[in-house]
Amino acid sequence: MKKVTIKDVAREAGVSVTLVSFVMNAKMGKDGRLDCPVKPETAARVLKVARKLGYRRNAAAASLRSGRSNTIAVIPTDISNKFFAGISRYIEDKAFSYGYTVLFGSSEESAERLDAVMDTVLAYNIDGVIVAPVQGGMPAISKAINSNIPVVLLDRDMEGLEDVGKVLLDDVEAGKMATNHLLGKGYKKIEMISYTLGISTIKEREEGYKVAMKEAGFEENINIQYTTYGDAKADVAHFVKDAIARGVEALFLPTYSVCAQTLAVMKENGIKTPKDLALVGFDESDVYSLYENSVAHIVQPLRELGEKSVQVLRNMIEKEPGETTIILKPSLMDGGSADK
Repeated sequence: MKKVTIKDVAREAGVSVTLVSFVMNAKMGKDGRLDCPVKPETAARVLKVARKLGYRRNAAAASLRSGRSNTIAVIPTDISNKFFAGISRYIEDKAFSYGYTVLFGSSEESAERLDAVMDTVLAYNIDGVIVAPVQGGMPAISKAINSNIPVVLLDRDMEGLEDVGKVLLDDVEAGKMATNHLLGKGYKKIEMISYTLGISTIKEREEGYKVAMKEAGFEENINIQYTTYGDAKADVAHFVKDAIARGVEALFLPTYSVCAQTLAVMKENGIKTPKDLALVGFDESDVYSLYENSVAHIVQPLRELGEKSVQVLRNMIEKEPGETTIILKPSLMDGGSADK
């Protein structure tokens, strides 16, 4: 079958090749219309003809001509993680509304893998990148910055990076909110199980926990048990049993994965919540409602995080005014796991 060209579209639509080029290379404006100097009804006719003929725009050639690919990269730590999977859906939808295609690649919490993924997406002449930083990942992110590619940090901050956008959760507030919820229920011996990832989100949630405990006068009860992704199953089992033996009343679990591990350990060992151990977890999950007592948890605004990250990146790409740092507020969903 003969390949359909831009000349074929122009001939069928009764317009010039230049006009077709304007339409096919235009991006979607904020008003939902193509941003090009062509009447909307004419642009619609050209697009209809292009679809009928099966015309496909040569993105590589267009990118070389314009210096733009209308493609952005999104690099979460783990695309299968419930948090990043949910947020990626909103990112993709918002990006599409602006005329961008999205490339995804996970770093798996590895600086080396982030570096490799960054090299790959930069080779595609991307217009910008949204990335969740990992420990040791500054050199990889700096590659994009040094190539004049706009960068937005999503969910996690990284000190020392300049000229980047940021869309983050107020994680200190999230830690305080979770801890104060347990304190308000009458619990005093409240501890945490956390990860040794060295990332801003975890550190700030821990800081919020410490602040709330100090303000309530229970500084002596502050205790954080640390694990790694690889050792979490065994460590969490030990931490939970040890906590109960020491008379710990409640746990704040600052990620969905550590909360899921804790719930699994409690189920395997017949430990009830809140009877034996009260809990406040993190992120939303259908699993939380399946327990005899639903799990209280901190809710992150996934839609806002995803859409705002795309908006900030688009403004940076287009060099339009707008906020480059956005801090969003968490909320708390109450549940039986925090009752007393």
